Amino acid sequence: MKTPLYRQALAHSWQLAKNHKLLWVYGLFATFLGQMGLLELIGKVGVSSSDYALHPKWLAFPKFCQYVASGFKAEYIPVEGWIWMVWLGVILLGLLAAFVFMSVLSQGALIHASAKSVKSKKLPDVGVAWHVGVSHFWRLFTLNLVKKLIMVILSVLVGFATLNFVVQESGWNLFVFLLAFLAVVLVGMVISFLVIYAAGYVVVEEYPLGKAVASAWKLFIDHWLVSIEVGLVILFMNVVLGLVVLFAFMVIFFPTLLAWLVASLTFSYWLYFIGLTLGVVGFTLFIILVGSLFTVYTTSVWTYLFMKMHKHGIHSRIMHWSGHISKKH
Repeated sequence: MKTPLYRQALAHSWQLAKNHKLLWVYGLFATFLGQMGLLELIGKVGVSSSDYALHPKWLAFPKFCQYVASGFKAEYIPVEGWIWMVWLGVILLGLLAAFVFMSVLSQGALIHASAKSVKSKKLPDVGVAWHVGVSHFWRLFTLNLVKKLIMVILSVLVGFATLNFVVQESGWNLFVFLLAFLAVVLVGMVISFLVIYAAGYVVVEEYPLGKAVASAWKLFIDHWLVSIEVGLVILFMNVVLGLVVLFAFMVIFFPTLLAWLVASLTFSYWLYFIGLTLGVVGFTLFIILVGSLFTVYTTSVWTYLFMKMHKHGIHSRIMHWSGHISKKH
């Protein structure tokens, strides 16, 4: 394919994210599912390999609960206390369920809106996207749940491999760690791409879950190098976004530092508190805004390229460039 398709996808997605601000609400909730691509994989595996004790502590959590329960005297709590605890648990579970529902629904709505914008070249209807997200909830929820479980398992495996090497440093343990790390990265990368494509088949093509996963596997096999290229492009954009957020942090908190300076000179606790509050609130709002916008953007990029892969096929840019170089020589 001679057209700069990646550039088209990036430009189209930016126009959609910039001009259709109502989609940012969906982007806000969909952000909590994890970004489409390699970022979640690198984050979880990176944390597991750098803080080897993290995941073993997770596995020790039931023992921690048992330890707490052993010193817990139920007879000290009146009946009213138990009733309030049960209600609190029900409310928290209800809020969690509502939050998960909105997150999964929003992901489906964004995929639908992105696909419609590619087909019609117009801004999609947000209300229709909502209903599409609702109708595809359970299939998308299953895909995301399986992905999360696999990512946790992979992270635990890397955590134990790292712990094994730290406890007993040897060439063999280092080899086991490297082998486990590479295997986890490979499997996690494939799972990430499969979930992206399966979600596309579920929402765009209305496939049942089993057929969507099978079709996603075939699409990945045919476009594995393209998938890695796009994943790396979006990963690079995440790095750029991180630098932008860091710069914004310094800009937003500069007035806070000035307020703290004045507070230290005037011994004003309230000025210190107000400066801190304004800085935290301002930076939090900025993170929410940028995160929502970027989630809409990356979801649109993947959906755009998914539709091109599914309908026409995409050639790797690396292979395209290497072909040009070989022809010159």
